[in-house]
Amino acid sequence: MRSKAIASALCLFIALLIPLSFVPMWAAGEYYTVDEVNGFIDGIVAYKLGGTGSADVQDWIDGALSGTAGQGSEWYIIGLSQSGYSSFSGYEEALKGYLSSNDVASATSREKFSLTLSAAGSSDKYISDILDSSIGQQGIMSWVYGLHVLNNGYTCQSYDTGSCVSALLSMQCADGGWSIFGDAGDVDVTAMVIQALAPHYPYSSDVQYAVDSGLDLLSELQKEDGGYESFGTPNPESAAQVLVALSSLGIDCQQDDRFIKNDCTLIDGIVKFQLSDGSFCHSLGGGFNESATTQSFYSLIAYRRALYGQGPLFVLDNARPVEEPTSPQEAPSKPGDEGGDESSSSEDPDDEGGMPEDGGLSEMGVRPGVHHVVPNGGRTTAPFKSGSITTLTTAAPTATVSAQQSESASGSTLSSLEMDNSTATVAIKAQGKEKLSSAKKGSYKPKVILIIIGAGLLLSLIIFALGKRNYKNFIFVGLAVAAAVAIVLLTDIKSPEDYYSGEAVHKENAIGTVTLEIRCDTAVGKLEADYIPEDGTVLPVTAFEIADGDTVFDILMEAAQTYSIQVENTGSSANAHGMVYIAGINYLYEYALGDLSGWVYHVNGISPSRGCGDYVLSDGDVIQWLYTCDLGRDLNEVYEE
Repeated sequence: MRSKAIASALCLFIALLIPLSFVPMWAAGEYYTVDEVNGFIDGIVAYKLGGTGSADVQDWIDGALSGTAGQGSEWYIIGLSQSGYSSFSGYEEALKGYLSSNDVASATSREKFSLTLSAAGSSDKYISDILDSSIGQQGIMSWVYGLHVLNNGYTCQSYDTGSCVSALLSMQCADGGWSIFGDAGDVDVTAMVIQALAPHYPYSSDVQYAVDSGLDLLSELQKEDGGYESFGTPNPESAAQVLVALSSLGIDCQQDDRFIKNDCTLIDGIVKFQLSDGSFCHSLGGGFNESATTQSFYSLIAYRRALYGQGPLFVLDNARPVEEPTSPQEAPSKPGDEGGDESSSSEDPDDEGGMPEDGGLSEMGVRPGVHHVVPNGGRTTAPFKSGSITTLTTAAPTATVSAQQSESASGSTLSSLEMDNSTATVAIKAQGKEKLSSAKKGSYKPKVILIIIGAGLLLSLIIFALGKRNYKNFIFVGLAVAAAVAIVLLTDIKSPEDYYSGEAVHKENAIGTVTLEIRCDTAVGKLEADYIPEDGTVLPVTAFEIADGDTVFDILMEAAQTYSIQVENTGSSANAHGMVYIAGINYLYEYALGDLSGWVYHVNGISPSRGCGDYVLSDGDVIQWLYTCDLGRDLNEVYEE
């Protein structure tokens, strides 16, 4: 009887213990530890080391990354720099060499290179010198990257952090987000704006309100698996940008109720795209994608920094600002403005423009259910120089912005989130040059072979006439002729006429069709040139077959080859990040009609926030390449639905 009582009590105890034990086990399984986060980062590094044949990280920096300086390695350098690496002298020299020999047309690319030089510990004047000609010159992203550079203590004549913050706040959409085009906030752009505003969050109620509104939108747009979609496609890049934004604010995404959906966090939304080799894919079931891998890499580093109490990803530990005797110019106050000189901050800690005694960290706006990891290490940035951020402080006429200011899509002429500038020119660069004839010519090879054989016979006759009649001389000539003929037969050198095939490409592995249209209506009547069609139509709506993985850039190149359309670009979808810069189409180039002119692309009526070489197409997509004279603001007026 006694044994039965003991057994019954033991069973009751176990019955009570089992359900209680599940609670901590479930919680621990859902929370990624620092070691696990480090494991994801290490997996990416191991993949890159293996792919580049690097012995270790320093060998990777000095070798493969330095070898591609200016061509897509920048974000790895920033991530490694913010992970504690400091030996970047070889990379710095390589990037400076690239910049000295290349004219970087994109304002955001120049700002990105400045940020990378700073991360490498450089004090080169390029970092500050390009700011006046770059900030605000290509829409919202040029304000974002410009503010990143200024946040690290660099200065220029026309802009300061206050003017950049004001510009970005003025561009906020009604739903609380930011976008390149349109009135609805975009996940990537909203997150990237918040990243730039994050260092100023403690010092201004206006910034706090704007950022909190943006966070509310990002929370609303988060999916049940913890991740995000961009233009209907789940991907790790969008989630990565949100992770960087939260980490820049000191918010732990695994403890913030707003960013936990169905028990899934942002980390879940990112790491589910990691492949077995440590790299990341852009879409589930796909293969390695450079952009997905890179953005996942530095976003996880940003999160780790937040957990360690370090500063934001883009407030650089290695930054060495150049001391220059310059002071930002100020625009006159608008009628009715109060507050006087905006360049000075109040000494009163209670004033919105001043810095509280604790550096502003007590003003982080902690809300119920939100866990903040307050940075206590790394570099910090001073509050922006403005007592009121409602007025744009700049002397540059082109810097005036409105709430609807926009820019071209990443990867187009006017902007890039991650621009690659390796030269890969298609066709001929010639402003105003007439279109190439579509007439076909016969193969060049028979003529070249006859010329080679004739040259060989002539050389043999000369040798014979000179009395050098040793059979070895004639054998040597024969071998040289044979080698030259083999080279001609094994290579395929195309003339422009041959390159522009005039024949549509049929793809046996086609997964669907898309349409492409190229228009330059905004240039009609503004430039006297025979390469601008009277009706603005470079290519009418035309159908193209697509294979799995085909991008917007791939179809543009296919159209160029099929319909004799000249295209000039730098970068390609095959190189690092798949970032492509389209400089000209049909001999109509960027800046031909002003500093705000260039080519942009839309897919299904929307301007994507990624490069055309990285936008993978789906069946039924509608592609448009459009020329804008005013950063895209003129497109709605011309191309009305």
